[in-house]
Formats: sequence, structure tokens, C-alpha cells
Amino acid sequence: MQRTRRFVTLFISALVALAIMLTAAAPANAAGPSRRNSEETVIFIHGYAPAGTHDCEDYFKNAGTLFRNKHWDGNLYTYGYYNGNSNCSYNFRGDRNTSLNTVAKAFARRIHNLYSRDNKKVDIVAHSMGGLIVRTMLRHVALKGGTDGWPEYLYIEDVVTLGTPHDGTNWGEYQDQFRQARQMERGSSFINSLGENLYRSQMGTDWTLLSSFDDAVVSEGSGVGAHAQHKIQYRNLPNDNPLTRDHQSLVKVYTGTHTARIKHTRWSGYAERASPLERARQAVYYHSST
Repeated sequence: MQRTRRFVTLFISALVALAIMLTAAAPANAAGPSRRNSEETVIFIHGYAPAGTHDCEDYFKNAGTLFRNKHWDGNLYTYGYYNGNSNCSYNFRGDRNTSLNTVAKAFARRIHNLYSRDNKKVDIVAHSMGGLIVRTMLRHVALKGGTDGWPEYLYIEDVVTLGTPHDGTNWGEYQDQFRQARQMERGSSFINSLGENLYRSQMGTDWTLLSSFDDAVVSEGSGVGAHAQHKIQYRNLPNDNPLTRDHQSLVKVYTGTHTARIKHTRWSGYAERASPLERARQAVYYHSST
């Protein structure tokens, strides 16, 4: 009887020791932060700069105004990637010939080092080419995480793209002496490598794509040209730039209602909807935008 009890005790002890060992061996990122409606850190990333520089504060001035007016509790940061940029929270000092893959890797490492490895999640709002950088980042982390300098994992809960050329843009031909413009061109090897799928971070990522029918830089189809959970198309936003029209409006219009249609499973009819930046704010608040 004693021998039997001793065996059972040793067996239970072994099981406990094995459980402790397996728990210790489990990767720190196994669970990750929870998905919930929350006002987290939001990182804004700009688009291509025809002149080679951006002022990040001015670029996202209206977005910052809207979020602060709505009493957003999380931090609001900007990420830039041109040497001549100014007023960016973070800035990778590249130029228009720096590959988008290189920019994406620097962005991924920054997010991982400052947030993900501490089990913190972030949201991203990207304008124009900035959305391609985010797509590239999440694609490479999903396929190459932990190798070739890419972080092993990221925690990005929501991504919103505003006028991103998911299917490319012919506008890039006007500056095709620069590598980034060539990468954005419709049918380029870079665009083809992205395909139509949107990759997600290790905690899952909710994607919302916005475009406009009056965008002179990125067509309305290209702006929503990927398999996302949510899509919004505007028409006739107020604009003050005859060359780009609604392309800048998507990152500037933050008040009023505007004619748009929405797709979650199928396209709705056109109706008066909240402004592009207000829809972006809602999308990064809700863990699954509605």
C-alpha cells in the first residue's frame, strides 16, 4: 500500500514538474494582448513625398485635432521615413530611392521594440503609400518572423488605410526615376508580390480600407483593392487641390457628413456618412469596426 502511495505521489510530482517546465518554455507572445474596444496608441504613417520631405505634424494635423477633440486617451504618434522630414515622432532617414521593404522592416522593428515585446498593442492609420508599407511589414513578419532581421511577432489590432494604392497607381509613372514611385506602379513586381490578401499580426488585425471616386492619384478600386473586413468609398469630398483632388481630402476631412457607401459583407447604398478621419477613428476604437 505504501509502495502504491509513493508511486502515485511521485507520478503527480512528475506531472507538476512537467507542467511547470512546459509553461516556462511557452513563448512569451503565445497569448498576446486582448482584443477589445479601447483607445490605444495610434501611429500615423504618411505617404509618398513628391518633393522628398514631409512635415508629419502638418500632414496629420486634422487627424490629431479630431482625436484630441474626441478625448482620445491613447498616445498619438507619427512615423516618417525621409531624411528631410520634420516634426515626426519617429523618423527613419531614407529617401525616395529607399525600398519600401527596407522602410517596412525598420517600422516593424520599431513597433516590436517599443510595444509588442512588452505585450502592448498599437493601431495604425496609414495614408497612400504608407498603407503599402504596413502591408509589407505584416506580410514579412507573418512569412519571415524571426529571420532576416524581421521581428518574430507584432501586436497590431487595427489598420486603416486612406487612399492606399493596393492595386498600384499609374500616377507613379510621373516620378519613375525614384524607386518608391516605381514600386507603386500598377503591375510592378512589388505590387504583384503583395497580392490581394492582407496579413494579420499575431493577435489578429482588423483592416478598414477607404477610397474616393474623385481621387486623382489612386483610383477608387485600387484604394479598396484587397481582401479587407471593411471598405468605405466616398464621392465628391470637399477638396482644394486640382492635381490630387480627394487624395488629400481622405487625410484632411474630419468634420461633417459626406456621401459614401460601406462594405462589410456586401456594398450598401450611398448615404450620408461620417468624414473619412472620423471613420478612421471609429475603426481603430472598435476591435471590429462596424
